Amino acid sequence: MRKQIKGILAAALSAAMVVSLGSAAGVNKASAEDTTTEAKHTYNAILGFESAGDPDWTYRKFVENEDQGIKSKDYDCLTQYMATNTGKHDASMTNAKIDKDGTYTVTVDNLDFSKQTSINMAYVITDIPAAMKGVEFTNVKYSVDGEVVATQDKAVQKYDQKDYYMLMSVCTYNKVNEALSTKLPSKSLSITFDVKGVDFDKSYKAETVGLAKGKTIKKSGVTYKVTTAATYTEGTDKKTTGKVQVTGFDKKAKTLKVADTIKVGTESYAVTSIKAGAFKGASKVTAVTLGKKVKSIGKDTFVNCKKLKTLTIGVKLSSVTKNSFKGCKTVKVKGTAAAANKKLLAKQNKTVKFK
Repeated sequence: MRKQIKGILAAALSAAMVVSLGSAAGVNKASAEDTTTEAKHTYNAILGFESAGDPDWTYRKFVENEDQGIKSKDYDCLTQYMATNTGKHDASMTNAKIDKDGTYTVTVDNLDFSKQTSINMAYVITDIPAAMKGVEFTNVKYSVDGEVVATQDKAVQKYDQKDYYMLMSVCTYNKVNEALSTKLPSKSLSITFDVKGVDFDKSYKAETVGLAKGKTIKKSGVTYKVTTAATYTEGTDKKTTGKVQVTGFDKKAKTLKVADTIKVGTESYAVTSIKAGAFKGASKVTAVTLGKKVKSIGKDTFVNCKKLKTLTIGVKLSSVTKNSFKGCKTVKVKGTAAAANKKLLAKQNKTVKFK
């Protein structure tokens, strides 16, 4: 979701959605050509708007803004719209379930715009992902109270919407049909559009592969916890690397080696940090190696590692918490930027000798 306006996107069909727009409840299938093939994946669309008034301004959003859209606790965007002063208003909505290429219509009926002065935005927002290439929205017709007041051969994408296909019929911010901003409905708004090129066969949702968040991995005497799962997106054939944090150690280990990346099966996990106190009390450990991804040493990380003699660091440290080596005696610092790291370690640990 995007909450800030950051740029202008003049060309149509250059951005799209990632987040599911809701269940079948409140989402009515719009008309489309018949097909004998049932869609494996379906998508949704609604008519959204934002209007200005005195003192109220009203809106109906989907996922564009978490506080005002599908996750809002103030109103149900599938069956209601919201006014800033007077609260939620019931309305009759026709939302589209897109399960084939074809023509769809989305509507909002029973509107009360008696205190509104202009429409800043009127649009169709879908959950068809941007990663799905080749999708085309054409023949867009915008109607006010049943009268078609604007047509577009090709849909115009909202200028700052990077995650979802969002088709602007009116947008004063994007200068789309600005003259229609004062064309206020007495009762209803509707938008009809054609869509083709949708991939209904593949999933464009990132799915967890490998270990789930919270699972642990033990390697080279070190315990890691998955903080971000690795994912795979079928539609784009894209994999993402997971992330892990160092959380503990094998109490029998004498050497500990923190890797840059660890691999479990076919999935990779980047080591991003060491949890505070992760090696606290590792009384048998004599040597520790830290990978290139560990740029800071947090609170109590090496407290009471009394036998620690050698610390090899793969990167210049950016920060070291005070007294994080309390209880250690003499530690030889090796690896990348050894001199700079030794100086920082000594500054933050006055009772330990670093050489």
